[in-house]
Amino acid sequence: MRGHISTRKIAILCFKKDRDKLKPLKDILDERYSAEFIYYSQDIWDSLLNYGCIIAYLAAGIVVRGLCGKLKGKWVDPAVIVLDKPLKHAVVLMGGHHGGNEVARVLESAGIEAVITTAMEFSHGLSVGVGFRRDVEAEDIIRAINLALEEVGAGIEDVRVIATVEAKKGSVIVDVADRFKRPLIFVSAEEINAMDIRETEAVKIGVRNVAEACAIFSSNTGELLLPKRVYGGVTVAIAR
Repeated sequence: MRGHISTRKIAILCFKKDRDKLKPLKDILDERYSAEFIYYSQDIWDSLLNYGCIIAYLAAGIVVRGLCGKLKGKWVDPAVIVLDKPLKHAVVLMGGHHGGNEVARVLESAGIEAVITTAMEFSHGLSVGVGFRRDVEAEDIIRAINLALEEVGAGIEDVRVIATVEAKKGSVIVDVADRFKRPLIFVSAEEINAMDIRETEAVKIGVRNVAEACAIFSSNTGELLLPKRVYGGVTVAIAR
């Protein structure tokens, strides 16, 4: 399974004196994302919330106290990674499902071990990809997912993750994931369009595919069990 880091930049939070030490990490990150140095000060925390991921070369306590009270919710907050002093470990504190785990693994090419704690990374199960029109309700999506699962002889207890396109952030899909008590992953248009996958009517909104692409992207093996099914204003696909 792959995580996802949004198109927002990565902030490398550190003291100015540590810039040269961390420059090789920035070079690695820039090959895949866009990273920039942000130098620590007590009033820096509000501006950091605009980044997709924060990599902090600071004590974890400083980071926790700085962000505490400013976070809005797991679906909108940046991923947070803390590097230990000898640069041996990258500990994902927050946002593992939303890019933190992915970025930590990218840092492994610099000899830094990713410390992953999210259970989804070590679990097996189905990946449910979902697309839906603006006017659908959470109940419509829940019903569609349950119907799709019935088609493969499974239930919600067999689902590891629900995935949809990044444009659906802040929509009713958040309520769906909360009610099912399952992790939710948002996949960017860039990631979908880079996949070797058939085109559907979703090209009208700038992506080659939605339900199938999101299911496969977030799956363990990339095997599509249930191609796209349409249930009213909702499309569902299932992979494992």
